[in-house]
Amino acid sequence: NFDAIPPFFISLVSSSDHWFFISSTGGLSAGRKNIERALFPYYTEDKLSENSENTGAKTIFLVNRENQTWVWEPFSIRQIGAYSTERNLYKNIAGTTLIFEEINHDLALTFRYAWRTSEKFGFVKTSWLSNDSSTASTSQVEVLDGIQNILPANVSSSIQVNFSCLQDAYKRSELEVETGLGIFVLNSIVSDRAEPSESFLATTVFQVGLEGRNYLLSSLQLDQFRRAKDLATETEIRGQRSAYFVQATLDFSGTSKYTWHIVADVCQDGAEVVKTLGLLKKDHTLLYNEIEEDTIDNTAQITEIVASSDG
Repeated sequence: NFDAIPPFFISLVSSSDHWFFISSTGGLSAGRKNIERALFPYYTEDKLSENSENTGAKTIFLVNRENQTWVWEPFSIRQIGAYSTERNLYKNIAGTTLIFEEINHDLALTFRYAWRTSEKFGFVKTSWLSNDSSTASTSQVEVLDGIQNILPANVSSSIQVNFSCLQDAYKRSELEVETGLGIFVLNSIVSDRAEPSESFLATTVFQVGLEGRNYLLSSLQLDQFRRAKDLATETEIRGQRSAYFVQATLDFSGTSKYTWHIVADVCQDGAEVVKTLGLLKKDHTLLYNEIEEDTIDNTAQITEIVASSDG
């Protein structure tokens, strides 16, 4: 019941160069090395707490049961009082993993998502949806899951804070349709000088674990999904805040639990993007396990670092 107390601020640690600050509301900022290499905008704690609806993780479910459809948006202020829910927050002892959990007693479903880091893959958002009732006839759940307000590469801290609307005008989001890889770049470095100022680095996002039916590169169609309207895959978006969402259908007739990863990394050059595309064309089960193992290695390495000093 962490939502019964005022929002509080949390940091996650990494054995590599990741930095990560998150509010108990879900709003966050993260990146690698310094604030010039941010995945989400680097704002003060109060702004991060208030931006939970438009920055970071966002998940919406359409639960189909007994010829009726219920809209469930975990951790959102939009649905306060709509369902009987319980929210829990877990952090491991090493400080490398944070898990948000919402139990929906009315729908007999539990949704969890975790933030973790990986030296090889970047930032890993792992999600789980489980059916808690053996009697409830939940046959299908439509899910739209992703992250919002993604920063492309080469956005300086001063641009993030002082010229965020101008920064949006330079953004270009692209989808590699075959693999579902989202590539987020600037058309050029934000500058008013009459000189070449090209941006050759990208932020990349992909998902593993879901059979994606549609992919979105912005938040423009979220209300359509809430109204159970059809979505159209976005292959390119310009001049808008960047996001990455995957739409999939979860069939609970033969299983009680689903899990998947959404993985993001910053400042990727052309060779690194091609390498990621190659990984996504291989067996996704092996890739899923490789991501999981690398996040576990991160925890083991931070334990060694602390133990070697005064921990």
